[in-house]
Amino acid sequence: MNCMNCGAFLTDSDLDYCPNCGYNVLIQKKVDYLSKSFYNQGLEKASIRDLSGAIACLKQSLIYDKRNIKARNLLGLVYFETGEVVSALSEWVISKNLQPTRNLAAEYINKLQANPNKLSAINETIRKYNHALLLCREGHEDMAAIQLRKILAQNSKLIKGYHLLALIQMKNREWNKARRTLKKAARIDKTNTTTLRFLREVDEQTGVTTRLEKQKKGLFRNASNRRPDTDADSGEMVVQAPVYRERNRISLFVILMSGIIAGAGAFWLLAVPAIRQNIYSEANQQIVQYSESLASQGAELSKAQGEAKESGDTAEEVTQQLTTEQAKSQSYEALMTAYLYYQQQNLDEAALSIQKVQVDVLTDSMKSIYTTIRDATGVAGIGDSEGPQTQDGNSDEENYEDTGYDDYYDEYDESYE
Repeated sequence: MNCMNCGAFLTDSDLDYCPNCGYNVLIQKKVDYLSKSFYNQGLEKASIRDLSGAIACLKQSLIYDKRNIKARNLLGLVYFETGEVVSALSEWVISKNLQPTRNLAAEYINKLQANPNKLSAINETIRKYNHALLLCREGHEDMAAIQLRKILAQNSKLIKGYHLLALIQMKNREWNKARRTLKKAARIDKTNTTTLRFLREVDEQTGVTTRLEKQKKGLFRNASNRRPDTDADSGEMVVQAPVYRERNRISLFVILMSGIIAGAGAFWLLAVPAIRQNIYSEANQQIVQYSESLASQGAELSKAQGEAKESGDTAEEVTQQLTTEQAKSQSYEALMTAYLYYQQQNLDEAALSIQKVQVDVLTDSMKSIYTTIRDATGVAGIGDSEGPQTQDGNSDEENYEDTGYDDYYDEYDESYE
């Protein structure tokens, strides 16, 4: 603490006067003492989540000494815990202006500003809360309740939001919902007067007393959680010491083995049938899939075989057609070549060419040309059963017999003898 007259530093050992200027600092010391005392009370209340009481004590501390940096920073933290971020920022900004260096308020502000998404979400919840309050004043409680539920989902520490939502539920005579909402608010601030007043109204309407403290349930409790017994005669509190009982190792082993056996039996009775059923179902599914796959593959194979057979028949027909056309082409070409030789009076070459002609593939007009060349050359083509004709209409064998060659052969044989 510094002297308010000259600014000299004052210690607790100093008297009621400033050692530097001699100014009377008794009242200043008392004010500083009261400010620190209210700060300590506020710190104790904040540690047990009595936030309303902490706010009252810290405000009183700042009334006595507005430069109490610790009290102002703690007040900002309490405001932030109750969801009033704007008030918390105001206190931290004032604290930073009063003490620019070595101040935790700067760290708090930097942490809050480092996450702009969270800060914008908090600002949005405050704006929506004001809009919900306006809807309540206009008589639209249902829309306000929906808006408040969204607000509390984003900012679960806004006590004013719980109060307003509980008030709407109380107006709609939804007492159980109002009790649950107020319990959530009491977890944040245990001694908030508005919360306690609303809970008392709910208790009077329902006839059921609300218990804010959760009782621990369970078979095993520590000795520290037990309430001390009271001696009826002396009225003094008597704490019973916990009793330690040593268990036998054999009994522990028996209990352990029985537990293992029971677990194995339960697993065999419950888990093994389910596992078998799953295995059987998976096997049946695989068999069905394999059957479907085989059926589809058989159908595809039959289809492919049919297509292959059709392709083979088509290929055979095409081959036959090609062979026929090739024979026609060769016969036509040989006939034309023979005809050219015939016109040139070259009967030898015409005879060679006419032998390559296949008579069955010729047309009627071509057969007449073929007949003319065949009769002229005396050579027949392929597939000609009639053979060449002479001028008197007889064949070569008949003409051969009429020439008297047999007598010639007889004379030749006799002369040879």
